[in-house]
Amino acid sequence: MSTNSKRVLITGARAPVTLHFCRLLAESGMVVYTADSIPYALTKTSNSVQEFFLYPSPKFETKQWLEILIQYIKKNKIDLLIPTCEETFYISKFKEQLSSYCEVFVDEFVKLDLLHNKYKFIRFIREIGLKAPKTYLLSETYNMSNLRTTFLTKKLVLKKVFSRFSDGVHFLNNIDELPEKMPKTSSTSWIIQEKVDGEQYCSYSIAKNGELVAHSIYRSEFTAGLGATLSFENIDNEEIEAFIRQVVKKLSFTGQISFDFIMNQDGVPIPIECNPRTTSGLHLFDEDLGLIFQNNLSKKITPKSGRKEAIKLGICIYGLSQITSPNRFRRIVQILFSFKDITFRKNDPKPFFYQFISMYQFWKESKKSNLNVISQSTIDINWDGE
Repeated sequence: MSTNSKRVLITGARAPVTLHFCRLLAESGMVVYTADSIPYALTKTSNSVQEFFLYPSPKFETKQWLEILIQYIKKNKIDLLIPTCEETFYISKFKEQLSSYCEVFVDEFVKLDLLHNKYKFIRFIREIGLKAPKTYLLSETYNMSNLRTTFLTKKLVLKKVFSRFSDGVHFLNNIDELPEKMPKTSSTSWIIQEKVDGEQYCSYSIAKNGELVAHSIYRSEFTAGLGATLSFENIDNEEIEAFIRQVVKKLSFTGQISFDFIMNQDGVPIPIECNPRTTSGLHLFDEDLGLIFQNNLSKKITPKSGRKEAIKLGICIYGLSQITSPNRFRRIVQILFSFKDITFRKNDPKPFFYQFISMYQFWKESKKSNLNVISQSTIDINWDGE
């Protein structure tokens, strides 16, 4: 290993996508460290990382987390900090301080807040002349007659302004099914949005100074809960790519950015939300992705043809209950037997076995917190507009 190799710290070590990210950057010749605020993070067992660093919760112990993170960056002479999960928002909020010690691959907080806030995002998309579903921000009380005029007999989606994995999403047949008063939440308000019927597509991209440098699109077939996709096969869609190019150019965006779309009955992709952070589309890339972070990029990077990846433990836990037809059963069998498992690599086998321990720990903590496992998996890093 060259003594001049770039030293990178990737946070969010709990996530399978972070494991994949660490492997890719290590394969590209970088010296990789990883960190998280839970001790049973999946990536800690990977031989692609030099060291796992346990820090305090960014959400609940923000001041201590920042101080300890800076100390670690200085001690290990980190050149580049890349967040992956929702600690992204905390790192963005303190980007100016962190940038004194290393390069921080995340954009300004005002841009991330605009994209992560589901109401602001839709308003922004409409303002720049792109299609988006009708969306109304709900206060604790609201004028039902105005809502009836706005939505008429449309099917609707009720969701939190800040959420992840489609947490707290409710589908309504019409506006009259809306509660008279919205349930209070500790940290977020709600939106009501017209429901777009069709198939869900997701994208994952990396941009630098408003230019798209890496890009993938995949269909959302089997999910954990309503939101988190479990299998990944790249597809091309010129309209989705054009949409993303326009958004990142308008914002002069630098960082990772992901979108969810519904392909409507006319074959038009309608954006429904944005995640300005790492999402599972990164699983479709190989070590060429490292070129982006070593400034050796000469063209946009896309997944290689035929790349198929799946979180097979997730498919077994969540996917089997989603078999609603013989075709769905055949598809899940095809995924289990022909897609590559994300966690298993012959040259790095420990994470495959450790994932069962990590999942058990999340399950055990979820029972204490009276949450589902998906909500428990991000409770200490969520950004809810604090």
